[in-house]
Amino acid sequence: MIARLIQSRRITARDTLYEFDCPELARKAAPGQFVELALGEGEGEGSFLRRPISIFDCDGERRFFLLVRTVGRGTQAMTGWKPGREVDVLGPLGNGFSWPESAGVCVLVGGGIGLAPLTYLARRLLETGWTVRLLFSPRREDELLDALPQREKLEIRCAENRTQLPVILEEMLAQADCVFACGPEGMLETVAVKTMQRDIPCQLSMERHMACGIGICLGCAIAVRTPEGLTYQKVCKDGPVFRAEEVSFHEQP
Repeated sequence: MIARLIQSRRITARDTLYEFDCPELARKAAPGQFVELALGEGEGEGSFLRRPISIFDCDGERRFFLLVRTVGRGTQAMTGWKPGREVDVLGPLGNGFSWPESAGVCVLVGGGIGLAPLTYLARRLLETGWTVRLLFSPRREDELLDALPQREKLEIRCAENRTQLPVILEEMLAQADCVFACGPEGMLETVAVKTMQRDIPCQLSMERHMACGIGICLGCAIAVRTPEGLTYQKVCKDGPVFRAEEVSFHEQP
């Protein structure tokens, strides 16, 4: 399908927020899902491969937003896109977050650009009556919080680094009914361990390099625990969201 770029806005020196118009996608998107964008010819090495990007926010009617970190030639080329540009997009893809119908207290844990898939989730949780508390790390990247559309409705704490994060997380878990996290794998493992120790439901949005985005190339497989034992599942198709107890951070099948 085709999405039309409405506008883009620099959030930090290396992070840009893009707003697109695409009713077909916006009406289907769920928190935690992602899209695959096609680059134009010559826009970076491997421009024939689409770029997988988490859905940052969505109005449910026409518009969706992507928060993109410039890390290579492809994402660098995107910073030059002008309003009105039409982009070939696949999506929404993957399995997103789920949460109980009865509202309570939810803790979101975002590490750097891992904030991206948690933002639309925060919107939906707030709309259904949840109290949403965000733990963001590292503090030196807190400029990213300026992109949050409902920042004033969130209870936000920042951790200086990965050493401080588990200390603050322990405090926040004391009143948490569920937890959702996205960020570096070391951070996700810490969140998984802490929540399982307290028997608090937790979902992790896993990050992997993806080529096809639809489960064909097998390049994004991770080790997952099932009733039959350890196996591999694909982040793009079986995820990117997994229950904390499913993810095997060290053991392999």
